[in-house]
Amino acid sequence: MVVHFRFKTPRGITLVEVLVVVAIVGLLVSVLLPALASARAAAFASGTTSHLSAFGRGFEIVATNDHCGRYCTGAFDHLLDGDIRSRGWVADLVNSKLIPPGAARDQANRWQVSETVADYTGAAKLGAAPLVDGSENGWATTSYASVSGSSYFGGQQQMNDVWNAGFNTNFATTWQFSRGDPPTSGNLVASGYDSPSQGPSGGDGPLSQATLEAAATTAARVALMGPARATDGPDFVVRSATRRLRSGVADGKVNEFVGFRLVRPADLMLESFTDGMKVAFSDTALGGQPGQKIHDMHDIHPLHMPKRHGGGGFAPILFADGHVARVHDTVTVGDPTDPTPGDGCLGNGVVTDAAGNVTGNRIDAAGFEEVNDQIWVKRLRVATLPTGTIAY
Repeated sequence: MVVHFRFKTPRGITLVEVLVVVAIVGLLVSVLLPALASARAAAFASGTTSHLSAFGRGFEIVATNDHCGRYCTGAFDHLLDGDIRSRGWVADLVNSKLIPPGAARDQANRWQVSETVADYTGAAKLGAAPLVDGSENGWATTSYASVSGSSYFGGQQQMNDVWNAGFNTNFATTWQFSRGDPPTSGNLVASGYDSPSQGPSGGDGPLSQATLEAAATTAARVALMGPARATDGPDFVVRSATRRLRSGVADGKVNEFVGFRLVRPADLMLESFTDGMKVAFSDTALGGQPGQKIHDMHDIHPLHMPKRHGGGGFAPILFADGHVARVHDTVTVGDPTDPTPGDGCLGNGVVTDAAGNVTGNRIDAAGFEEVNDQIWVKRLRVATLPTGTIAY
């Protein structure tokens, strides 16, 4: 007897079934991606807060060991403050072996390299005159070339060692932390408030324990640093070049210094510190008066979890009492008709020209109130102005 077996031919997958599977996968992706993006953003914010808290603990140790009780020795600025290996808050933390700022960066920031790196690597040269001024930054020379790149730091290994030690940051410090109050004598301009110099002489010294004790506010409102904003204008845009540039940053000089491809053409460099008391504050209803200026906070960027067009986010900010708080971008300065909150700035906004270069500052009542509850933007200590009035 012969037995015949019949095998069923496998049925293929129909186009309809494929489309159903694709639709289901697409639906799952559309649901999961926002959640994943939100989790990633939350992780970045948490990491940034952790880094800032560590910096704060480091500054407390620096102040304890400093004979003047200073929380830092100045800004992270190779040309204005002196050799970045020995001067400025980055050097303070690196040399104390507390936390290397170059390794503790804000991962939410698209840009990761400070403009000061362009200075000390010899990648940029702004203008024909030397930027260094030996009278206030400790340099014995006014030659830009002699204080940057291999001519100053040494060969390839020495340059790599500087970078690997952590001499970089993508946080910007406030003027109050790095420079202090504008001097109360000698350098006051007619208004009595402006900061006349971006160098150390533009303030009465980095923030100290004594300054906080005499301040018109509490340490919990004195902002020290937050995420840095990319520099404005063409001077610190990375360009393809092997020699330092008069306008722009030579990628070849930076990459040669660090020993790998760190920057590429069209990258932006980051601000090192805020610009001081530059914002006109004449609204008497808010406590201002004609001629008064308050601190420019534009270079602290509220880039975490923006709502739209880079606005409506928040900046994790370290304060002088050691706590880190989120300061939110909630208003659109200068445009009350815009129903969507956020302009990408904290407090004051900026005025730009047709090329996008910042030409000034502006603040309105909503912008002032945006930061006033959390950040003290006036002088820290009482000053006697040339007019004989007392002001903050």
